[in-house]
Amino acid sequence: MVPWVRTMGQKLKQRLRLDVGREICRQYPLFCFLLLCLSAASLLLNRYIHILMIFWSFVAGVVTFYCSLGPDSLLPNIFFTIKYKPKQLGLQELFPQGHSCAVCGKVKCKRHRPSLLLENYQPWLDLKISSKVDASLSEVLELVLENFVYPWYRDVTDDESFVDELRITLRFFASVLIRRIHKVDIPSIITKKLLKAAMKHIEVIVKARQKVKNTEFLQQAALEEYGPELHVALRSRRDELHYLRKLTELLFPYILPPKATDCRSLTLLIREILSGSVFLPSLDFLADPDTVNHLLIIFIDDSPPEKATEPASPLVPFLQKFAEPRNKKPSVLKLELKQIREQQDLLFRFMNFLKQEGAVHVLQFCLTVEEFNDRILRPELSNDEMLSLHEELQKIYKTYCLDESIDKIRFDPFIVEEIQRIAEGPYIDVVKLQTMRCLFEAYEHVLSLLENVFTPMFCHSDELFNDLFKNNANRAENTERKQNQNYFMEVMTVEGVYDYLMYVGRVVFQVPDWLHHLLMGTRILFKNTLEMYTDYYLQCKLEQLFQEHRLVSLITLLRDAIFCENTEPRSLQDKQKGAKQTFEEMMNYIPDLLVKCIGEETKYESIRLLFDGLQQPVLNKQLTYVLLDIVIQELFPELNKVQKEVTSVTSWM
Repeated sequence: MVPWVRTMGQKLKQRLRLDVGREICRQYPLFCFLLLCLSAASLLLNRYIHILMIFWSFVAGVVTFYCSLGPDSLLPNIFFTIKYKPKQLGLQELFPQGHSCAVCGKVKCKRHRPSLLLENYQPWLDLKISSKVDASLSEVLELVLENFVYPWYRDVTDDESFVDELRITLRFFASVLIRRIHKVDIPSIITKKLLKAAMKHIEVIVKARQKVKNTEFLQQAALEEYGPELHVALRSRRDELHYLRKLTELLFPYILPPKATDCRSLTLLIREILSGSVFLPSLDFLADPDTVNHLLIIFIDDSPPEKATEPASPLVPFLQKFAEPRNKKPSVLKLELKQIREQQDLLFRFMNFLKQEGAVHVLQFCLTVEEFNDRILRPELSNDEMLSLHEELQKIYKTYCLDESIDKIRFDPFIVEEIQRIAEGPYIDVVKLQTMRCLFEAYEHVLSLLENVFTPMFCHSDELFNDLFKNNANRAENTERKQNQNYFMEVMTVEGVYDYLMYVGRVVFQVPDWLHHLLMGTRILFKNTLEMYTDYYLQCKLEQLFQEHRLVSLITLLRDAIFCENTEPRSLQDKQKGAKQTFEEMMNYIPDLLVKCIGEETKYESIRLLFDGLQQPVLNKQLTYVLLDIVIQELFPELNKVQKEVTSVTSWM
């Protein structure tokens, strides 16, 4: 009898859905209490039901409004004065004007080889930075060469040709990196991807803090909490260096000049320099709690930014002085255009190379203009000679200046206009070219193209290699490339800064249920507004960070951390002072309204937890590598297409 009653009770309970009602009462206690009071008042004061209907209508409206909108319905930004326009992201073009051909200047050139893009060979074109920042970067790169190349290279030879090639390679890498950074929307990456990874990191720290009482054991507990999700680079120092080497090799097709990867010795040297001498100490520097405190102060300090004590320095071409050749002797690693033209065999191979590149008409233009200049610079010209020169000029204009011409070469518009004016005018005006600079500047432009683009390409081409080494072991290396899987990308249900703040409030600050429900209700109203304001705020902070004097300061700190081993590091007292200032800024950053809701003690404990988590260098390194994986995929989205079958990073080990 008793089991039968129990079974009937369970069935009745399921039909009435008492569990659902209990859960609703637990989640919305205030609303359920008001609803119960209103129901009791309707039963006891039924003669005033016409008055109570006003309140029932209000409740029905609230319920209808809540059910019709739902959590995915969001109002647009209500701060009309704050507008943030994210960058329009398309294909990873290094230049705003797109992938323009080095020869004809067309964005979608179908004649010349796709690899024949001036941007691909000289990404520093039109890239200018302040001279002080350029000098600071040059100093760091010079120290890289002085500490990791010259000590052994000078024992081999005093020829600077190889180091000059290395300088150009480092400039190429830095230029590509700067260009790609300019193409991505940094605030959006921070709010949509980097902060999501940071939320998982905070969750791990909170769980670890619940298991230990002493802060000194927090780091070890957090590492154990990560378990198999701990980044592969943190297993040991050896694994960390191995990871950076593999990551560097994966990026070689995008950060090195075309065909540079064909030289195994050069790629090995570049890999060791970048992974062991640049990336590894840079990541150590970023994971240092003192550095983290310094960056936090910059972002959360509301005081006016420190003003520059000196006027802004002029803009200079990016790393131009650093890349200037130091070698004054003739080198077998580099041929001059003059040398090529003086040797018939080399000239023949150079023309074959230009044919393969679809650019033989570039050399033909130089030869044609040289012959034209020899003829036009004669003291006295007859009418027949002027007519012949005018016809030759018309042929030059139609062949190399018209857009519809297959042999079009890109010139400045004023050059084309001047040549067109003479070519379409009376033939006697051709003598004006004796004093006009348009044809001379066109010649200088094409000569520069031959010397700075095609001659270096020819020196690294198979055409010259086969001539020098008679096809000895001329095999292409088939290097297996594996996609750098983002080792740590946790799928979370929260999206956007508003959700992140609610998540931190719930997990770290332990906000009360009523406040959490209130925030969920106002999410519909203010989520998009907060997202817009956050992007705007981050953009302002980044502009402050990228100010000349701040950039120079950060580069100097990085230089001292990597190279200045003989100088005294920051004293423990200075580090403690910086940590104390960071903690105070974090405490002051919390709004007073939130403090009244959660209490001073909870505020202190929560901030202390976050602060202690940031003072652990190994945990900082874990977060740094997680963020690095995300940033690499954002800067080099081509990595997602390298190999569709994603292999684990641990297979590299």
